[in-house]
Amino acid sequence: MPIFFLAYVVVEALAFFLVAKLIGVGWALLAAILLMILGGAISTNELRKALFDAVDGRTSVGQLAGDSALLIAGWALSVVPGFVTSLLGLPLVFAPTRAIVRRTMTSRVRARVEDLGAAVYAATPLGQQTTSYGSFADPARPAGGAGSTSAERHEVIDAEELEQWYRMDGGGER
Repeated sequence: MPIFFLAYVVVEALAFFLVAKLIGVGWALLAAILLMILGGAISTNELRKALFDAVDGRTSVGQLAGDSALLIAGWALSVVPGFVTSLLGLPLVFAPTRAIVRRTMTSRVRARVEDLGAAVYAATPLGQQTTSYGSFADPARPAGGAGSTSAERHEVIDAEELEQWYRMDGGGER
């Protein structure tokens, strides 16, 4: 976490330095404060509008959940002091860019969840279980050698034998 915070401070300090060099320190401070206030106000208004749209039935619950998460992330990035975080947060606040981000994230998250489900199933004992119905070959004799004929390699089970097995298992007494 300290490295992340240090990277944030360095990037924001460089961004502020560049903006201050272009427009002046006072204007840069004013711009940073206005970006924070504007981002927070727009985020709050958009979240309220998304909630009313869901209540009125214009959007689905899933879309509301996605929009709410993106709006909260956009709000948090917008109100954190700095130009870079505000520029990262504002696209999450506006509806057209938020819809693009939501669709992209939805497809990626869905693919990751499916991959996780397949990996979890493969790691469980149920996923590693194999079904074997045995073999009809004589265990004392090898399945096929160099001098064996086709009839010796493959045993044939006739219909009468299958009928007898079926009756022995209790299947014929219905």
